[in-house]
Amino acid sequence: MNWLRAPTRAPVTLGLVAANLAVYLWMAIASHTLSGFDYAAMIYGGANIVGTPQEVSHWRWLTAAFVHFNLLHLAVNLWTLSQIGAISERTIGSGLIAATYVTTGVVGNLASALYHGWRHQPQQTAGASGAILGLIGVVAAYAWRTGQKGIASALITNFVILLALGQVLAFDNATHVGGFVAGGLIGLARARRPEPLPRRLEVTLVATSALLAIAAFAIVRSYRGYH
Repeated sequence: MNWLRAPTRAPVTLGLVAANLAVYLWMAIASHTLSGFDYAAMIYGGANIVGTPQEVSHWRWLTAAFVHFNLLHLAVNLWTLSQIGAISERTIGSGLIAATYVTTGVVGNLASALYHGWRHQPQQTAGASGAILGLIGVVAAYAWRTGQKGIASALITNFVILLALGQVLAFDNATHVGGFVAGGLIGLARARRPEPLPRRLEVTLVATSALLAIAAFAIVRSYRGYH
């Protein structure tokens, strides 16, 4: 992505990258370290907690989509987000990208909570990857429905490869699958109406998504069940 053109060509993508960076910086200041965070710092930042009897705030399903374990985790996710986000934003619109990031981030973390809870596995999950896979799902489904089968096949192949790597590297594939499937459904719905969304709707979607994310962090930090 050309960062000099980002503010005008993909403003929401730039905003999402900035938000993820801001959360990481906030966590670094709070924990007095920049390279990576321990369990307590991740809980403080808003990581998702599953498979534990401890009562937690479900708002973590959203905050976890902006929280990262270390600099490498952050760098890989933000590089991928900058690429697929810009493509998605130019394809289906800024407002829907903001809403998709929030929605697929939540669905991915919900899928993780259900899966690890069902297996009674204590688990701490975080990262933008569920939401990023949601954006990939949006583009793949949209491309498939609009006749761009080559693009769709390439994205789906990359998704399958990621899942295979996830099995080897112990990634949280439940989050990835949940985000991708949710994004695919959004992409299929968007392909039914490929014309640009009304400007007012675009602004409303961006503003609502931003307010939900801010509210989620505020609620998680004030929640008494598990800070």
